[in-house]
Amino acid sequence: MTDPTPVQARNRYLIMTAIRMIGVAGAVFGIMLIGRFEQLPLKLLGGAIVLSAIYMSWTIPAALAHRWATPGNVRTNRRRPPKLPK
Repeated sequence: MTDPTPVQARNRYLIMTAIRMIGVAGAVFGIMLIGRFEQLPLKLLGGAIVLSAIYMSWTIPAALAHRWATPGNVRTNRRRPPKLPK
């Protein structure tokens, strides 16, 4: 796998940032549901939306960074170098 071009790297960064922003917007929407409605089922729905949006904003960018990482980059993909033959 070759290193990404600067355009690819920029686009990947923008995709990960957009996913984080969508997750934050979902969490804000869930908080609005919790604050606006009095019924318990709607408050629970808002809480579920908040938790899932926060989970999404943490895991999907990390998974994309892992997928797009340069092989051998220890900080992002934890791959070991190939074993040398004996």
